[in-house]
Formats: sequence, structure tokens, C-alpha cells
Amino acid sequence: MSISQQDRQRFRELARRYQQVAQLDVHRRTIEDWQRLNGLKPARPMVMIDQIPWHEMNVDDELTGRCEDPFLQHLECGMLTALYKWKHFPADMAFYPFLQVPKVYSSTDIGVESRGSAEDALHSGAQTHLYMDQLADDDALARLKNVTIRFDAEATANREKLIGDLVGDILPIKMSGASIWAAIWDRIVFWRGATPVLYDLADRPEFLHRLMRRLMEIEMDALDQLEQQSLLEPEPGTIHCVGAYCDELPAPGFDPAHVRAKDCWAAGAAQIFSEVSPAMHDEFEIAYLKPYFERFGLVNYGCCEPLHRKIDIIRKIRNVRMISVSPWAQVEMAAESMGRDFVMARKNNPSFVAMDAFEGRLVVDEVKATLRATAASGTPCAFILKDITTVRNEPQRLTRWYETVKATIDNY
Repeated sequence: MSISQQDRQRFRELARRYQQVAQLDVHRRTIEDWQRLNGLKPARPMVMIDQIPWHEMNVDDELTGRCEDPFLQHLECGMLTALYKWKHFPADMAFYPFLQVPKVYSSTDIGVESRGSAEDALHSGAQTHLYMDQLADDDALARLKNVTIRFDAEATANREKLIGDLVGDILPIKMSGASIWAAIWDRIVFWRGATPVLYDLADRPEFLHRLMRRLMEIEMDALDQLEQQSLLEPEPGTIHCVGAYCDELPAPGFDPAHVRAKDCWAAGAAQIFSEVSPAMHDEFEIAYLKPYFERFGLVNYGCCEPLHRKIDIIRKIRNVRMISVSPWAQVEMAAESMGRDFVMARKNNPSFVAMDAFEGRLVVDEVKATLRATAASGTPCAFILKDITTVRNEPQRLTRWYETVKATIDNY
């Protein structure tokens, strides 16, 4: 691959900007605070902002890419968005003192794909979907197949050399692997739609058990392949929007040339199970995912589904370290159930930055309620603003949210 002189100059200039921020000593201190939090010995609550509507952020052209090469554009976008967050709403983000460049690998398909309604095809962006059922019976189930993951060592080496020659004198290069998001039921809903899944939990439970047994066979085999080809990432920086820095990973005996699942974090959720009982959640999710998750070092469990009544079943997964408490959960009940045993990943309500006007009072009340609940139970806590669909084209709302949360924590 040949890089134009213009792309070379632009990318090197951006790498210098990135390196100037990455070398700041504050990142080391922030990483240490994340390590204490994830070790269940927090110095303070941590704060993160992620899943941002970037199409509303570029009011001053700060996010406009300059590179023409498609792969450089990908790396450029990552550095530009990181630098933008650092300038406007850094919260507790931290920079590694190197540039992560993804390894090259491919995967075959599973034998089923998501299909939306004809109307879905007319829209794009954040929206609701009506999915068509692609796994309605055992005949469809029989078409599921194991995937084949192939690491391209030559392409990875060429990529490493390309970027190393381009900016290695400015920033060290680290080839990075995959972080696992094991939300199996989310995928099932994308393949089937929500309504058939919820009906089948009551009407055809044995079919769903057959489906889960087959899917977990596929997932376990895929994880074997990722381990065998050293395609997992032991230093992700974040795991599902939360700082992943910790002292316990990678595990003893770590070999960077042969990364194991137990050297890494995994994250997962069953968001459709917000509508089912703890017993059903346990039967159809925890029982199947427990052996998979326990191959990893640590687990961040949950997303938007309220889990305050389900902490006891999540405890069955022995290496869960962090549990999501969404805007729709009862934070007091969650904190009491979690105690000092887990980090509460408190998901703040993103609607507070999407209203006609930014309502700082609502943010303060939400944060104070969480601080009271976690202080009473001794629960380590991180505040995470994510799933941000819009800020009404006012990027400064995220800065105001972060400043409001930080001041509330500091003054509590």
C-alpha cells in the first residue's frame, strides 16, 4: 500500500497532537484510579461519556478528517474523536502512550442474518425496527453453522509496518485484538424480532433451549479460535463504555503472543429480558452464559435492562466484577443487593441532554440519589453517560453534563 505525501503529512501531524496529550502524567493517575475502582477499593466515583452522536459534534470542523486512504481514515477518526473528547468533556478518559492498530482477521457467517421490514430500509440512524423472524422453527435452527475465524498474519504484519514506518518515531504501535460483547439475546432479537422471542419464552421454551444450546456451541468454538490465534485484546482501555484498567489482568502466566480469554475482560447483556422474571432470566441466560463468561478474567454484565431485582442470579457468574444499573433501575435496591462485591456501572439518563433545554437540576438529583445509595451500601461506583441519541445540535451540553456531575461528586 502506498501512502500519498499529503496523507503522510496529515497523519503525522495528527499523531504528534495525539502524542502530546497521551504523554501527560494525568493519564497515569486516572488509570490508577480506575485500577482502584475495579479492584473494589475506590478512591472516588469515576465518570465516562461514550456512544456520542458525533454527527452533531462537528460544529467547528474539529472532527473533519483530512486523510484520503480508507484505513488511515479509520485511525484518524479514532484519534480525532479521542482528542475532541479530551478537549471538551474528558471526564475520566485515559490515553495509552501508544497507538492501537487492529489486527487483520475475518469470520464466516453463522447461517442467519437480520432482516427488517421494507419500511426500515427507508430510514437510517437511531430508530425502532420491525425485525422479520429468521429462526422460527427447527428447520431454520438446523441451518445455523459454526463460524471460521482466520487471522491474516501477513496483512497484519504489513499493517504494523505501514503505520510503524509512518508514525512509529512519534508514537509506539501496538497491534490490538477483539474485545468481547456477548449479548446473545440481543442478536436473537435482531434475527427474530422481540415479539416471537417473548411469546416463545412462555409457549415454546424447549425450542429456545435448543436454540441457546446451539448458539453457545457456536460461541464456545469461536472463542477457542480467537484464543488459538491470539486475537483477543488484554488491554482494551474500556469495556462497554467503562474504564477497563485493573491490576488483576492479564492473568498470571500471560504471554502476549498467546492471549487467553482469562487474560481479558468480557461484557454482555440480555436486554430483552428486562421484560421477564428473575427465574426466567436465570434459566435462559445465566445458565447458558455462565460457562462462557467464566473462561474470561473479569466480566462487565448488563446494559439498558434494569437488573436491580436480579443481582442474586448474576452472582452465580463467579467472575462478574461490574454490573450495570440503568436509568430504569431502582438504584437503592441495586446498591443494597450489590454491597461491596461489585462496581456499579451507573448509567445516567441520556434524555437529560436531549430535552428542549439542558436541565442540570435533573442531573444533580440523579447523581445525588446514586451517591446516597452507594454510600449507604459501600458500593464502588462509576457514572456513565451513553446511548446519547441527540444533544439538539448543542455539543456544549456534554461539557455542561460532565461539569455538573463532577461538581456534584466533589460537593457531596
